[in-house]
Amino acid sequence: MRMATNEEEMPSYVAVFSNIAKLTKCLRTVLPNIRFQEVHPGSEDEEMKLLREAEIIIADNDLLGTQLYNLPAAKWVQGTWAGVEKIMQHYDVTKLKPSFTITRFSNYFFGTLMGEYVIANIVNHERNLMTVYRNQQACVWSKEGNISDYRSISDLAVGILGVGMIGTDIAKTLKTFRARVWGMVRTMPNENKKSPHIDEYRSSSDLPELLRNCDYIISVLPSTPDTIGLLNGEMLKHCAQKRAVLINIGRGSVVREEDLVNALNNGWLSAAILDVFEMEPLPASNALWTMPQVKITPHVSGMTRPQDVALFFKDNLFKYRANKPLDGILDFEKGY
Repeated sequence: MRMATNEEEMPSYVAVFSNIAKLTKCLRTVLPNIRFQEVHPGSEDEEMKLLREAEIIIADNDLLGTQLYNLPAAKWVQGTWAGVEKIMQHYDVTKLKPSFTITRFSNYFFGTLMGEYVIANIVNHERNLMTVYRNQQACVWSKEGNISDYRSISDLAVGILGVGMIGTDIAKTLKTFRARVWGMVRTMPNENKKSPHIDEYRSSSDLPELLRNCDYIISVLPSTPDTIGLLNGEMLKHCAQKRAVLINIGRGSVVREEDLVNALNNGWLSAAILDVFEMEPLPASNALWTMPQVKITPHVSGMTRPQDVALFFKDNLFKYRANKPLDGILDFEKGY
């Protein structure tokens, strides 16, 4: 497919099909010479016609999924999320694949935000800052336990499940604090492709070894047929020797919650810091809410920020103009 190679050949507008506040404003700020045409979800047919006639579209993944086979003019759609489940659930293997390229929003933007989340939660957990805050409220001066006798990040071995762009960026952040980083990959990279921020690479078949050797397990895995249930059953029993802490910022489908509760109750895991769940919002009846070993956040470790989407789109637009490979291309066969 031939792409535009200069500004004169660019389409007359880029359609923006999104619920993200201020996204169009941010796009216009970084690309003032491009016309961005908002198409509001649930709008009348006349406005939806603008979407169907657009060559380039920026769309939330859930909205894109519903229009996957209804974009005859599209050549490239830039998604606004990293996860593509909401697209894949509309993908029909009995039909021809969509003729346009879809790119995920995934780069150092998410890696930076998720790295901050990881560091904040490890420090909070290791230094028992929740107890420090409670002591402050009670006017208690105490250094008991790991308030003062804590582990530094440099003392820790941290395993990252999924070291693509986001996972590798998290590894870089952890190495800044001198952690020893293990990375689980789907396919073992060649020596010249390995990241200097990852000390030990292991394939998914070597997952038990990684679990045995790490103090923290960080899952940034997407939800795919290869990752769903990866930590189910007694897989987390391999964490028992170090009583690791699980941090899940990928997708909740990596472990069945009843198996996670079992791992915590048996002491295979000493704690879990969870940002994603099998069902979201997490039902109030779920046992995880009341477990003292568990910290819960509402899927906020890496938020889609409009200014970041705008910069990512700008970089990809320059590649599109130059007929160069785009970043974050969705592979329908792999599911990410």
